[in-house]
Amino acid sequence: MIDINKIVEFNNNYVAEHPELGEAGLTSKPMKKLAIVTCMDTRLVCMLEEALGFGRGEVITIKTAGNSVTQPIDNIVQSLLVSTYGMGITDVLVIGHENCGMIDFSAPQFMEQMKSKGINEDAIRMIEPGLIDWMDRFHISEDNVKYTVKFLRHHPLFPRGMGFYGGMMDPDTGAFRYVEVE
Repeated sequence: MIDINKIVEFNNNYVAEHPELGEAGLTSKPMKKLAIVTCMDTRLVCMLEEALGFGRGEVITIKTAGNSVTQPIDNIVQSLLVSTYGMGITDVLVIGHENCGMIDFSAPQFMEQMKSKGINEDAIRMIEPGLIDWMDRFHISEDNVKYTVKFLRHHPLFPRGMGFYGGMMDPDTGAFRYVEVE
């Protein structure tokens, strides 16, 4: 269990030590007009943007398990639509990473884990088709990046001329490589 008091105490000290943050004049609109869709892997926290040369206020970073888009209007697409029409982004970079934990999951294993934690089987059956489509499609991180970039490029709600790109990152070293998506 987290120690919320310790978090609040740390935050109070942080704010006191960084009065310049409130004076930066940043807005919610990213200066670089870029949104990054990436995995929620803890090894990428703080490192990913820094390794690519982006600072606070420059890009929007959207994190999700496996950097996947699963439906025409899922949470990632919704966030990208807000980023596009409300915050002025013009480009999206989908970044997968080596040794992604999603590769180790399968829908049947996941559903068994849910059952073992007391989740109602009717509730599991309700999400089973989507879970299978999402988890069991994800076997190679780079292929998932390519799939996601293609999906977004052909999505009817994004304007023509918007840039969609892919890349892979090593979560241990921060090394990035561009992934060509046809």
